[in-house]
Amino acid sequence: MNELDTRAERFLESIRAEGEAACAAIKEETERTINSQLDEMIGLIKNVDPEGVITGEGAMTKDLIEVADVDFKNVNVWSIMAVLVIIAISFKSISIPVLLVASIEAAIAINMGIPYFTGTQLPFIASIVIGTIQLGATVDYSILMTTRYHEERAFGRTPKEAAQQSLEHCSQSILTSGLTFFAATVGVAAISKMELLKSICLLISRGALISMVVILVMLPAALMLCDWIIRHTTLKWMIPESANAKKSEKE
Repeated sequence: MNELDTRAERFLESIRAEGEAACAAIKEETERTINSQLDEMIGLIKNVDPEGVITGEGAMTKDLIEVADVDFKNVNVWSIMAVLVIIAISFKSISIPVLLVASIEAAIAINMGIPYFTGTQLPFIASIVIGTIQLGATVDYSILMTTRYHEERAFGRTPKEAAQQSLEHCSQSILTSGLTFFAATVGVAAISKMELLKSICLLISRGALISMVVILVMLPAALMLCDWIIRHTTLKWMIPESANAKKSEKE
């Protein structure tokens, strides 16, 4: 390939990128204009007939987006509350649920924030799907890591040693699960011809990698740094499970 062909390819790529950016901007402006017109029409109709409605593709799409936004808020709140309660009961702790949910929500926020910087438009149901599926995947990783950290601390290791041992023993399981999840979803995205399914699967696959990295990198450090708080807000944190079992048998 000579220099002329290389320049031609670069020129075509730049034109293609500019065209895609222009189309995205036009689409966004069109949607904004349609929503503004719909709001104005709804206001006029309600003045004449309080029970009047607008039909059509634009109105239906607008309603779906608004309903999905409300559903996402409800699903997110109730999911987080359920996870907090379950982890609090499981670990008999006040601080651990907050720490784990913070790690989980950080992974979800990173995944949902990337499209803003890349200029990618998300499907209106993406927030609901990612908020539930990535939450479920990440909570498994976080519980596995925290349980191992608890065991190491209960057997007398320092916070740093416990974090190192937890990372060493849990990393293989988390990596295997995360990469398998990534491969399955990115494979569907690669062969799917439906734009909606492709976008959702790409989000989920990226979320699997982000969750894996957050739990392997951030969570052990957070457990180590917050160890003092955890010890004073968790019931029987430094007592090994074997000791608890023997005590129960004697009673």
